[in-house]
Amino acid sequence: MHRFFTAAASAIFGIAAPTVVFAASALERLDKAANEAFPGQRERQAPEVAGQVINFFIGVLGILFLVLMVYGGYLWMNARGNEQQVDKAKSLITQAVLGLIIVLAGYAITYFVVTNLVNATGGVTTP
Repeated sequence: MHRFFTAAASAIFGIAAPTVVFAASALERLDKAANEAFPGQRERQAPEVAGQVINFFIGVLGILFLVLMVYGGYLWMNARGNEQQVDKAKSLITQAVLGLIIVLAGYAITYFVVTNLVNATGGVTTP
């Protein structure tokens, strides 16, 4: 049994070690190709990337809010006096508005805290 594990470990490391070396050289080639294809581009820092990801998700949530509002309005307009349908539409619209308020409040609080922390520690913020 011990021989089996030794052979398996040898095989795995024998296959994986060259792969790591080739991956490093492939990353270097990709970096070189990117610098040639897009001269003057700089590497983006982690906070910048995080900000772009957050902005993307805020945009997706905004689109989701719009879709929910339109769907709620559609349900309300097509209720034709059915109180259950009207109540469902009102509930959907109310929940969508509350969700948007929570997301925007969370974003505003986070922005305020991070900006003040960066300023207090002498860091530099980007607009």
